[in-house]
Amino acid sequence: MSSVLAALALLAASLSAFVNAGVLPTPHCVDSIAHISASAKNFNVSSGTPPPDGDRPTVPVSGAYRLQLRFCEPSVAVKKRTDTLQVLVHGVGYNEEYWDVSFQPNTYSYARFAAAQGYATLNMARLGYGKSDHPDPESIVQSPFEVAIIESIIKAARAGRIPGATRKFDTIVSLGHSYGSRLLNGIIATEPTIIDAVVLSGHTHDPLDISLLLAEPARDNNPARFGNLPVGYITTINATTRAEGFYGSPGTFDPAALASDEAHKDIGTTGEQLTVDFPVTAAPEFKGDVLTVNGAMDILSCSDPTCSNIEKEAMFYPKAKSAEAAVIPATGHALTYHLSAPKFYATIQAWLNRHGY
Repeated sequence: MSSVLAALALLAASLSAFVNAGVLPTPHCVDSIAHISASAKNFNVSSGTPPPDGDRPTVPVSGAYRLQLRFCEPSVAVKKRTDTLQVLVHGVGYNEEYWDVSFQPNTYSYARFAAAQGYATLNMARLGYGKSDHPDPESIVQSPFEVAIIESIIKAARAGRIPGATRKFDTIVSLGHSYGSRLLNGIIATEPTIIDAVVLSGHTHDPLDISLLLAEPARDNNPARFGNLPVGYITTINATTRAEGFYGSPGTFDPAALASDEAHKDIGTTGEQLTVDFPVTAAPEFKGDVLTVNGAMDILSCSDPTCSNIEKEAMFYPKAKSAEAAVIPATGHALTYHLSAPKFYATIQAWLNRHGY
């Protein structure tokens, strides 16, 4: 057996032992607040209505904002992945907790899973979320400026200028969920070379009907957590309405996972709501690999019980090295909180393996 095969066999045996024991090694992580600068053009949505179809953003926006970041080193060394970084981008109503679930993390934390596969990860709370700055929720926290902010974060990460990172990264694999996927789609459409491979979950190019998520001003919903936020920051009402929008049918998730989700829930903004479809365009010059993956019970992204609309996604990436789709059975929109989370993660990893990441 060659030394490479021997090393891979040893890694597989080690991971098998962790899985059989129900324990994944805890990665070393560095939490930070980084100052990120960006410029873009947002929409004028002062009327409270979405911009007309085909309208372009015209309002210049720029600034430096504090962003909450979490950089984690691999917990298992895999030589070929030393220079690869996975950038994790959450959706509306979540923060860094989505990709690094604290409830039973050996089952639900994707960041811990990725670390055990040999990947460094960069998780974040997007602008307006978590411990990141909370600027004006209508004029600033819109999808065009958020695309620009995440582009700046990825460029800094590639150059090794993220707290906790001690090296540059030659390969960037970025994973999005829901609105985070829409933002990543916007990035590969406008900056097609800064990401090498992208996983878009809870996502299709169909219009996203956020009205399905019953919501109210976050400061009224939870004054202790959100009482200092302007009225344009909104959140889901309670665990019941959250389950209706984000989860599959009873039995597809642990009620304790939903309770944890409710306890850690975050916000969305009116600016995001009004510009939700702006970054959802074709990415004609992206030449990397694309995986679109949804839960079969995702009422926000799937048009039918088989999520057949996901099959058309490849057409939006005509120059991609590959463009594939997968559907996870018995799973709703919040894929990381379902009992199927390990299957979701294994699907992503099998795809990464096939394409050499």
